[in-house]
Amino acid sequence: MISVNPLTRTVPPLGRDHELRTVRHLLEAARSGHSGGLLVTGAPGAGRTALLEHAGDEARDFTVLRARAAPGEGRLPLAGLHQLLRPALPYLPRLPSIQRETLTRALDTGTPGEAFPLANAALGLFAEVAAESPLLICVDDFHLLDPPSQKAVAFAARRLTHDGAVVLLSAREGDPDRLTGIPVLRLRPLPEDAVLRLLIEAAGAEELAEPVAAALATAAEGNPRAALELLEGTGPGQRSGALALARPPRSRGELTDGFAATLARLPEATRLSLVKIAAEPHGPLPPEPWGSPPGEGNPDPLEPARRAGLIAEEGDRVVFTHPLARSAGYHRASPAERRSAHSALARAHEAAHDTGRAAWHRALAGSAPDERVAAALQEEARRTVERDGHSPASLLHEHAARLTPDPVLRGLRLTDAARSAWLSGDPNRARRVLEHVRSDHADLLRAEIDLRSSVAIDASERLGPTADRLARSDPGAALRVLLQAGEASCLSGDHERFFATAERARTLMAAAPAAGDTNGDATGIDHPWSRLVLDYMTGKAAMFQGRHREGAVLLGRAEDTADLIGDPQALVLGGIAGLLRGDHVRTRALAGRAAAVARRTGALALLPQALEFLTYAEMWFGRLSLAEESAAEGLRTALESGQDNCASHHRGALAFVAAIRGEEDTCREHAGTALAMAGEHDVGLPAGLAAWALALLDLGAGRGAEAAMRLRALARSGPGCGHAAVRLLITPHLVEASVRGGVAVRVQGAVETFASWAEATGQDTARAQVMRCRGLLHEGEEANAYFESALDLHASGYCDFEEARTRLLYGGHLRRSRHPGLAREHLYTAMEVFDRLGAVPWVRQAREELRAARGSTAVREDSGVELLSPQQLRIARHVAGGATNREVAARLFLSTRTVDHHLRNIYSKLGIRSRVELSRLVGQ
Repeated sequence: MISVNPLTRTVPPLGRDHELRTVRHLLEAARSGHSGGLLVTGAPGAGRTALLEHAGDEARDFTVLRARAAPGEGRLPLAGLHQLLRPALPYLPRLPSIQRETLTRALDTGTPGEAFPLANAALGLFAEVAAESPLLICVDDFHLLDPPSQKAVAFAARRLTHDGAVVLLSAREGDPDRLTGIPVLRLRPLPEDAVLRLLIEAAGAEELAEPVAAALATAAEGNPRAALELLEGTGPGQRSGALALARPPRSRGELTDGFAATLARLPEATRLSLVKIAAEPHGPLPPEPWGSPPGEGNPDPLEPARRAGLIAEEGDRVVFTHPLARSAGYHRASPAERRSAHSALARAHEAAHDTGRAAWHRALAGSAPDERVAAALQEEARRTVERDGHSPASLLHEHAARLTPDPVLRGLRLTDAARSAWLSGDPNRARRVLEHVRSDHADLLRAEIDLRSSVAIDASERLGPTADRLARSDPGAALRVLLQAGEASCLSGDHERFFATAERARTLMAAAPAAGDTNGDATGIDHPWSRLVLDYMTGKAAMFQGRHREGAVLLGRAEDTADLIGDPQALVLGGIAGLLRGDHVRTRALAGRAAAVARRTGALALLPQALEFLTYAEMWFGRLSLAEESAAEGLRTALESGQDNCASHHRGALAFVAAIRGEEDTCREHAGTALAMAGEHDVGLPAGLAAWALALLDLGAGRGAEAAMRLRALARSGPGCGHAAVRLLITPHLVEASVRGGVAVRVQGAVETFASWAEATGQDTARAQVMRCRGLLHEGEEANAYFESALDLHASGYCDFEEARTRLLYGGHLRRSRHPGLAREHLYTAMEVFDRLGAVPWVRQAREELRAARGSTAVREDSGVELLSPQQLRIARHVAGGATNREVAARLFLSTRTVDHHLRNIYSKLGIRSRVELSRLVGQ
């Protein structure tokens, strides 16, 4: 059950910091003997009552007199004053006799008599109460009080000036004349983040999907009570995201009932017109839905709604003045009225040649299957992706399916609805839609979702039979199935299974017809998507099997085709192809473009995948800050869209960046989380990346033997623990760790494989790493020649970090070979690069080598915040900006304990004890 029921609980004053401070200042002044009044106004549900109740909670040392007006008592003279003064009646004997008698007679008989004597007597009673302790007078819904009570309270509010009293009144929008002169505090709409917090708190332990909360917050228009009643109007399936919200969302509660009662009193023509306004969510309305233009003899049907305060004009639009009025206007109408409204809107949009909106309203106007309307909705869904993104397109696809007579076509359209939901980052809704579909295309989408969020190899197992069934009827679809099966095998690290899948893809397309023989469908070998998938799969298989030149050619073609297609899914495949062939410049361009298209179209499920490979490209170039930025965004969007496996990739990348910077706690935290999730889901690639990061952490800290043992285990890892690409790319680190750690590891074969790959890619940085490996494995002048060749190759490469590591290792070799002058030259350069990149462990290693070579190690003067590591500096800046440790942990994807640990070290390094001192230092 929802823990906050809008029928029984007032809205907590979230997002009302300014208003709370204003009330708090009034209370503080009253404690000092000063008085003040305030009229709180706002739309129904804005939180007037909550603010007054909060004031009562803050005034525990006050005498509090309260009255809450009720509509039924507005016609009872002095009912409000009786409610307000009843707790203060013991003070009556202190009043002068004439005031006491006036007040007693009026309250006993309900006869106010002359206004001034009664108001003066009430003022005297308030003053007597305030003389004993500070006084808080709270009158909620002042506009509903009976007139004599309004006059008496307003009279007192203007005259309690030095009595230690606070008068807080609340009223609907529009300042009543009798309250002129009392300061007004208008409650404006809450910011969306405050409404979201309110909804999450109200949902309690019950699941509330983020997209659903965001949609309800938008529909509430900043009104907190509206948000709660909209939440109350949803069912469990809608709150979890499994079922789509109605448009507009349905609400339930006291305010909704009040609007419904007002609507029920309006003429039928007015109600039907309001249903049309509620049903049209897209801006300016065409004129036709209202019938003939208003004029002489043809009254405007909307005029009664205007007089009731339900609607207003905003430019060329007619809008509801309250979000719950819109919900009540639509959902409290009869089904026949709603169908009539949608039919009228469809005709109007057809006349205006707006086929998209017309199709939408035609769909909602009818309940019988209609292929013409369904096809129009399906076409509008495709256009909507470019205009508004995948989330609204999913709803259009689902409505199209509901109106589709053909069961096979209905299943395809439901699958399109599920795919759009998945791409929009809503996997719960995607799975709910897929529950109603039994088809090979639906199985493909289920496997794709599982690939990103569940046990990867399970997807591969399920997809094999699906590909067999599709092979004859739809070779293009069968190829896409094999692509997903192959990706699942690769992700788990089961490369033998992947090789078999790639061979099946090659055989399938060898027998497929050309695209020209298939009416342009994506079934022939000549279709761009088919060429992309086939080149990608067979090229990747060739690379992993050691046929590097063949693989480089095929993957290069895949990059070109992906660039031509331009779809974010194709661009991601192109980015992976570029990464495998060492073309990191192209990878960065393709992955960056994929991320941009995914953001523009709302394809949130594809964004973390694109950011994976953008991160890897930035890491290769040594651009640590850019890599960290991409990985952090990727981790956040992966978690938001339920892609746990993808999140593990990004945690592995963050661990890798932290290892280079020497941030041990951060590295171990991210790597540990990635390894745990990878173990649960049997995904070898993120597991391999996380293990590599831990080995790099050891290598940077001078623990060469530990690094060598980790890397040796990783080089021998099987499915679920490693990956062929990781086993290839760790080779330079494996050689360095084994040599520096004195661990006997057979590395010659790995070096030759890495060399073959580097030559096939033609990338100078990779070829330089080969020369560096050979320099480490040789002695004397022969080693010098290899290192010099490596530096020549680095000169035309792009990675400053790898070049600096080569100089560090070469400098160490020269020092040990008794060439300290030449050693210092390379070590100085390396140290400056490491320092610029924030690679703290490698700066330390370069300094140690320089000391051994009797060189100066002063790159800069360390003082103040310059002593902090990059991670510590980021934490310090967040804390100095006022963030709590918990907030910092959430922003940086760390645990609160890790932030606490870093903060203690920051204080120790800077010699400070408080956040105030930290703020001064960081702000300098």
